[in-house]
Amino acid sequence: MRFTTKELSKRTWPDFERFFSQVHGCACTLYLHGRHLPSVARTATERAERFGVPDRSRSVFPARAFGRAQELSAVKELVWQGRAHGILVYGRGEPVGWCHFGRASALPVVRDDRTPPEMVARHPSSDWRITCFTTRMDYRRRGVATTALAAALEAIRQRGGGWIEATPIAFPHNDPTVRKLRKTYRWRSQEVIDYLEENWPHKEVPGVGSVNACLTTAKSMSHAGTMSMFERFGFQPTKRDEYRSSDRSWDPGDSVVMRLQI
Repeated sequence: MRFTTKELSKRTWPDFERFFSQVHGCACTLYLHGRHLPSVARTATERAERFGVPDRSRSVFPARAFGRAQELSAVKELVWQGRAHGILVYGRGEPVGWCHFGRASALPVVRDDRTPPEMVARHPSSDWRITCFTTRMDYRRRGVATTALAAALEAIRQRGGGWIEATPIAFPHNDPTVRKLRKTYRWRSQEVIDYLEENWPHKEVPGVGSVNACLTTAKSMSHAGTMSMFERFGFQPTKRDEYRSSDRSWDPGDSVVMRLQI
């Protein structure tokens, strides 16, 4: 299938809204604001009292719909100010994918002493960041994210280029046995730990060292992309990402910091 792309703008805003009505995710408010938007209700009882009881048979979740409306409103304000950037990918005329990018100095848009360190660029000389990919479920593993990445790089090039930073996972690994053991014995059980110690894949990355795989499924993939996808465009790994990587014996998985100058 041939995909097309457009940048996020006032004109393409309806497509952004339509796309995020069909997928999970925070509409990139996490990276734009440096944290998820505050929850208006923390428990199921509070959500039911404020928004009504969800109807799972009809996939009606009032609290979730309210939260999504909040997220879209927050992003829309930044789009109208020219402070939110990204690429929409289209298949058969419908938005099926998304990639968020932005200037490193502007992500998040407001920084204070509460901003988590993983929300800012790892290298002080980075000019741009590519942070997130989202693909509609029925279009996954068809090259949507790769198409979005190519368009994002071209958009950055047209804005003068510079050093671009990303923090994808090292490599994915789908292991049904891990999920079965977690369901049977619980996540932190010794059975899970023993299996992972004996079977979890890792590999050597030049200049970085040994990195562990990240668990994925047939339907899921890290929203940050994979190292191999960025390598195809010339990105080079510089170090293991200490903020996104996990040394937990029951949940290993590494991300890497990658950079490209254009």
